[in-house]
Amino acid sequence: MTATLRIPVQESLLEILKGLGSLEIVTAAALRRYALDRCLQRIEQAERQIAFYERRYESDYNTFNRRICTDQAFLDLINRDHPMWEADAIEWAYRIEEAQAWRERLERILRESWPSLAPS
Repeated sequence: MTATLRIPVQESLLEILKGLGSLEIVTAAALRRYALDRCLQRIEQAERQIAFYERRYESDYNTFNRRICTDQAFLDLINRDHPMWEADAIEWAYRIEEAQAWRERLERILRESWPSLAPS
């Protein structure tokens, strides 16, 4: 499925784009590249936050969560050293889900055939 999109473009840029080929193909390629770049940026942002929590708690999220639920000595230590650990755990889980959602979007973009970009 395709949609029509009206985008204001400076005349000087439009002339350059016309020199690169079909405006439809050039625009579709630019939008695809932009979407790929933004997905990668979102993944990197989420992964930086995940890494922060992994360093703070010296563990990956699944191990941390399991130990919080099963290891009273660990829970006591975390409560003492990180009294706001529950807020951290909520954000940590959110960032993991966020990174996964952006990875899925990225994979969808890469997987789609983008027939309008195929050489004619």
